[in-house]
Amino acid sequence: MLFSLKNFVKTTRFKHTLWFTSIFLILEITSGLIFYFYLKNSMYKDLDSSLSEQAESIYKFVKDSKIDFEKFQPDSVYSSSSELVYDLIFDLLVMNSRNTYIQVQSKNKVIFKSENLGNNEISFRVGQTDRPKLISFRKPDISPYMIRGAFFSRPGYKITAAYPEKHIDETLSSLLEIYVIISPFFLIISIIGGAFISAKSLARIDSIIKRTDEITTQNLDENIEGAGFNDEYGRLVRTMNKMIARIKTSIEMMNQFSISASHELKTPLTILRGELELALKSPKTPGEYREVLCSNYEETLRLIDIVDKLFFLSKIDHSSLKLEMQKVDSGEFINETCSQIRNLGKQRGIEIEAIVDSAGIIEIDKGLMQRVLTNLVDNAIKYGEENQKVCIKSSHYKKGKIILSVLNKGEGIPEKEVEKIFERFYRVDSSRSRETGGIGLGLSISKAIVDYHGGEIQLKSAPGGVTEFSIILNSIESASV
Repeated sequence: MLFSLKNFVKTTRFKHTLWFTSIFLILEITSGLIFYFYLKNSMYKDLDSSLSEQAESIYKFVKDSKIDFEKFQPDSVYSSSSELVYDLIFDLLVMNSRNTYIQVQSKNKVIFKSENLGNNEISFRVGQTDRPKLISFRKPDISPYMIRGAFFSRPGYKITAAYPEKHIDETLSSLLEIYVIISPFFLIISIIGGAFISAKSLARIDSIIKRTDEITTQNLDENIEGAGFNDEYGRLVRTMNKMIARIKTSIEMMNQFSISASHELKTPLTILRGELELALKSPKTPGEYREVLCSNYEETLRLIDIVDKLFFLSKIDHSSLKLEMQKVDSGEFINETCSQIRNLGKQRGIEIEAIVDSAGIIEIDKGLMQRVLTNLVDNAIKYGEENQKVCIKSSHYKKGKIILSVLNKGEGIPEKEVEKIFERFYRVDSSRSRETGGIGLGLSISKAIVDYHGGEIQLKSAPGGVTEFSIILNSIESASV
């Protein structure tokens, strides 16, 4: 149970739920705080506005009366200045239903106090202002709550209109209580919502995982469903289907490679076995034994050649081939290679000629690139017409590019075969493989070496015409011919 819980905590589903819940709660808390402070600010603003208007109105009524309250004498109507002021501002006090503390001071004498002040007075030091000054203060004798006051000081008068902040505190406290009560419900809703959304959004992932788990080497032709959607899941499915296709292609290539390699190795081994069995069955003359040994030696060399080529291709496939790069003049490289392999075509009366139309400095592994040219020339000799020329040519391809070409005249390669010519173990005419000694790896090795150099190899051929293999390489700088 504990193990399952640990695994669940690590799942994307749990993390999505946690993120959704966290974001939801952050938004809830943020919106609650915004609403709290907005309400608080609005209530204070409303209270301040009410108190300011009240203070200004009291001042206006008292001032407009033009009564000198310092010289006031009681009469049959008003027994005190407080009654007179009360009469002046009666309408204003009646219209205000709030428990407002009112105090009017003429010069240094308090001429009016609202009854809720009792024997207490509100003293303040505020200079003369055009608008009432708003201050929060505490006076336990009047109220246990903080009091908000509007103090208005004008020549001859000081007006105070104050109100306890009780209703603001109670409203905000009630809001907090409600918020605390409903918070658990919001938490539960956010968890359920997060789990639901996570389950819905990852349902297709579960389907993809299940379908992917069912794919083996036996059913690589099948695709994962859902590639038609133009969302992230659709792109994921399309990418995985492409990956499956690549895996299928790789497996097919590996199988074909294994079959072809086994076939190529089996042929010389079968010959070796047959000749050895014949040699052991009956006594032979020294000449006949020598003939058998020479044949076995040729087949052994053939086996070594096949193994060497397979080993070389394996190094390329595993990116373990190390290039020993050096800068060489393409013209000099062509001439040097030509002189080294000039004798290859003597048996068929084929002359190997170097042509340098233009040259440039190229950076190559000299030994490997000579191997490429030797392979191409060897093919040209094997499949070209007798008593013809094979040309190795250096020329400019385009800006920053040098092209090394091998040209010969012969049977040519059919157009439908051109795209397959660089595939491993592929031969245009398999019936001639024993005669020419080829196993279909030379051109694939040549292409791999050129690709390793960041170059490109191309083929142009016409049956009965000229066949041209072109190696396109980057040129570092031009060189004089």
